[in-house]
Amino acid sequence: MKILALLLIVTSLGSCGIKRPKESDKPIETTKYNKLSEDLVNNLKTNKSVTAIQSMLAKVDEAELNETLKLDEQRKAFWLNVYNGYIIDILKKDKDQFKDRGTFFTKKQITIAGNTLSFDDIENGMIRKSQYKFGLGYVGKIFPPSFERRLCVKHRDYRIHFAINCGAKSCPPVRVYKAKTVNSQLQNAAKSYLTTHTKYDKNKNAVSTSTLTSWFRGDFGGKSGTKEILKAFQLIPEDSNPSIDYGTYDWTLDIHNFAD
Repeated sequence: MKILALLLIVTSLGSCGIKRPKESDKPIETTKYNKLSEDLVNNLKTNKSVTAIQSMLAKVDEAELNETLKLDEQRKAFWLNVYNGYIIDILKKDKDQFKDRGTFFTKKQITIAGNTLSFDDIENGMIRKSQYKFGLGYVGKIFPPSFERRLCVKHRDYRIHFAINCGAKSCPPVRVYKAKTVNSQLQNAAKSYLTTHTKYDKNKNAVSTSTLTSWFRGDFGGKSGTKEILKAFQLIPEDSNPSIDYGTYDWTLDIHNFAD
């Protein structure tokens, strides 16, 4: 028990501060698997079948996928497209699943490279680098599954929370993320979403922003980190230190929320 407690403390300490992107200094190529994930979202956007694409994703060789998606840019773009694409496809076929969201997000129903995953597995495992769902971004998994260890991103990036679409009206819109441009796309997505969901009151010295920054507060560096991010996007004055609270989240189903 003492060893386990120590491991949890060490993991939590490693989760402090804003989780900023680590941009690659290597040439970023669009791999065939990135292209496949892009096609998944594009087909759904234009009401085309995705059955063949899903079959290919299911049968991909795991070792080849791992070797091909070498950079975080490639992995972020791939997993974001897979997550958003499957959300839309599954809810198009069975909207009733969204009535029990707890089950919906934990249900194993997405097969990639022979491994059947849940939406939680992809979001918190692959995209957020093995974080416990209810750890608020402060508690990482001590023993993540081997598939997750091999294919998750190497560095967390707070901006992904403005790219993941969970099917609800308040979710960020679905975009086709590309490995070569994912960093600029995520920067724009974060600015757009936060601008829409942030209100600053100078007279009250208070700001209200997206509840996403509270649900995943460790990714944002807590309240101080969130305010630093809002300053970077010029949503609150650089010399301000307002109180902060969070808006409501509209869980009404919306599977037609696309953006360029």
